[in-house]
Amino acid sequence: MDNPKSEQQPELPTPAPAYSAFSEKRKNFYLGIVTAAGFFGPLCGAVYLPSLILYQDVFNSSRSVINATVSVYMAIFAVAPLAGAAAADLGGRKTVYIVTLASFLIANILLASIPANIGALFVLRIFQAFGACIVTSIGAGTITDIFEPARRASALAIFLLGPQLGPILGPLIGGQFATESRWRWAFGFLALACTPIYLLILFCLPETLRCLVGNGDVFAKRGWIALPRFRQKALVEEGKYPKPPKPSLKNWVKMLTEPTQCIVFVNGALSFAGLYLMYVSFPDVWGERFGFSTQEVGYAYLSPGVALFLASLATGRFSDWHRARLTARNPDKKIKPETRLPIQIVGFIISAAGKVMYGWFTRYNLHPAAGLAASALAGIGTAVIFVTSTSFQTECAPSQAATIVALGGLLRNIAAAIAAAIVDSLVRRMGYGWCFTGLGMLDVVCVGGILAIMWMRGGRDAV
Repeated sequence: MDNPKSEQQPELPTPAPAYSAFSEKRKNFYLGIVTAAGFFGPLCGAVYLPSLILYQDVFNSSRSVINATVSVYMAIFAVAPLAGAAAADLGGRKTVYIVTLASFLIANILLASIPANIGALFVLRIFQAFGACIVTSIGAGTITDIFEPARRASALAIFLLGPQLGPILGPLIGGQFATESRWRWAFGFLALACTPIYLLILFCLPETLRCLVGNGDVFAKRGWIALPRFRQKALVEEGKYPKPPKPSLKNWVKMLTEPTQCIVFVNGALSFAGLYLMYVSFPDVWGERFGFSTQEVGYAYLSPGVALFLASLATGRFSDWHRARLTARNPDKKIKPETRLPIQIVGFIISAAGKVMYGWFTRYNLHPAAGLAASALAGIGTAVIFVTSTSFQTECAPSQAATIVALGGLLRNIAAAIAAAIVDSLVRRMGYGWCFTGLGMLDVVCVGGILAIMWMRGGRDAV
């Protein structure tokens, strides 16, 4: 008779490894680093703006030449992230961080110290833009690497505060240096602010690209110091984690033309263009119509800025809660990324209402509080759209998260540049009321795009 004790016990299934091996404290620490780094691109562009008239005298140049330095910055800011993001998705995040932020840091140090020269200004603005803009897209890739989809929207909501608040806080900060004796300190401030973030990236932020290091268990065991390496060798078996295709124009076009992604890209660009046009109108509306001082116009940007800040955090948490609720309700515990998108319907409606009200409130010169409240509504709607779009896209293409975020940024920057170029003629021909009513109607049209996605992806299954 066999002894029961001698019978072989059935082996328990091996638990699946954690999505990320890093502790919550370390993940939040890394989130703070990349959020701060992503702040510099939009901040650098906005800090420059209050001194445009001053720079005509400092650099002995015409208004059109100084404005061209803004155009060069915006052009690089739109295009460069594609190359940087592709490199980060294929060869590693940390190397790209180190190279690009070094470019940004050196450019600002030189601008703050060398004699004023218009040629040097053009060249160094290119290096500024190249160094600052790429970290915004690869930061989204880092978030995708270390935060599982169930918590990703909340993390992205924090990370996206940098790109959202940079244009708001930039004029406030830049206005403090818009004098003949202090203009260099605008660049000195950027260099001083960037230095500690650069050191943290250099010595504390590990490589996170999943096709190279997996869930980061090797670095999680080594402590908080991550010494810099110019190139990270693969620490996981090839094929264990999805590797992105090699960067190519064909791949970018494929991502842009996939129907669902195309709708999300275009919707985000149209909505952001309307908000950016509102920002551009602030000096005329609050300065010329209501008699605000330059500093008071800067403070007016805080209204949509604070709204963006609070709405981003709330949207990230709600989106993750909504996803968790649908996951628990689904028998196989798997849901489609499109479940992030129906929340955008509310965002587009709020954004449309804010833009329409802003247009007519300023058209009839109602109390400034009315126009500022309307701009805050537009900011809330844009935050809902921005957070959910980015969460959706990083879930659709986790191995190319930085690239897909860079593509979205490219379209938004193109739309914003067009909006800035035509705002004067639109307002002159239509007036603020009808101009912003048209922008609000674009948001309403975008709701149709979300409904089309829900229909294409299975109706109620996408909700």
